[in-house]
This record gives sequence, C-alpha cells and structure tokens, in this order.
Amino acid sequence: MNGQEIQTILEKQVTLHKSLSVIVKEKTNFIIKQDVKALTASLQKEQSHIAAISALETKRIEAMEKSGHAAHSIEEIAGSFSEYSILISFQKQLIDIIQDIKYANDLNNQLLTQSLQLIHTELDLLVPSKREDSFNYTKTNNRSFQSNSIFNSKA
Repeated sequence: MNGQEIQTILEKQVTLHKSLSVIVKEKTNFIIKQDVKALTASLQKEQSHIAAISALETKRIEAMEKSGHAAHSIEEIAGSFSEYSILISFQKQLIDIIQDIKYANDLNNQLLTQSLQLIHTELDLLVPSKREDSFNYTKTNNRSFQSNSIFNSKA
C-alpha cells in the first residue's frame, strides 16, 4: 500500500471522529433534557462509530506494515513518505478532535454523576430511613412477645 491509501484511511478516520464528536455533544443535550430514549439511540450510534474507527485503525496498521513500515506512529516514518506534512496535518486534526471528545465525555460524566446524586437524594427523602422506623411505636407485625426462657410452661 502506498502513502495515498494511508492518507485515504486517515481522511476517513478524521471524518468518523468528527461525526463521533457531534454525537457526544448531542448526548450532553439529551442528558440535560433527561431524554432517555434519545440518549440510548445516541449511545448505539456512538458504539457503531467506535467500531468503525477501530476497524479503520486496524486497516491503517495493516497498510503501514504492507508498505514496509512496521511503525505505528507518523514520526517513525517521517522520511519515508513524501506526504509527511499531510500526515502531520491529519495527526493534529485527530488529536484536536479526540481532545474535544474527551472533554465532552468528561462533561457528560459529571452531568450523569450529578443526576444520580440528585436521584439518591430524592429517594432518601421519599423512603423513610431505618432510624425513623426505630421511633415508630406502632408495629405492623403483631406477633406476640416470645420469651427465650429455658422453662416452657406449656409442656
């Protein structure tokens, strides 16, 4: 495989990462709106994008190996391709997009954590705690008091 085929794979990776970035940002809106159905659909799209990105990465590695370059990074093959500056451009784009995705995922994680904390707080308010039960003098279970004495008077 030549440099043009590797360049084509990198172009596809950049396109998929940009699309993944849009999906991750949409997830933020769905979390804020508490739209579970849309969030689930978004997660499915995200998983399919991740699978496609992984497949492209595998193709890229195979292309690098077939072209006689066992290197997995652009810096290691700097002198081999005449399109080195183009490869560096793709590398910078991917780094920027991945950092953007990471930031959005961190934000989504914080929003979900806060949402779960709110749910736990609301549940604590709705469900009486065990401490409150200990001060309740009316028992729902009306079993008679059974003594644990050694002597059984019924015998």
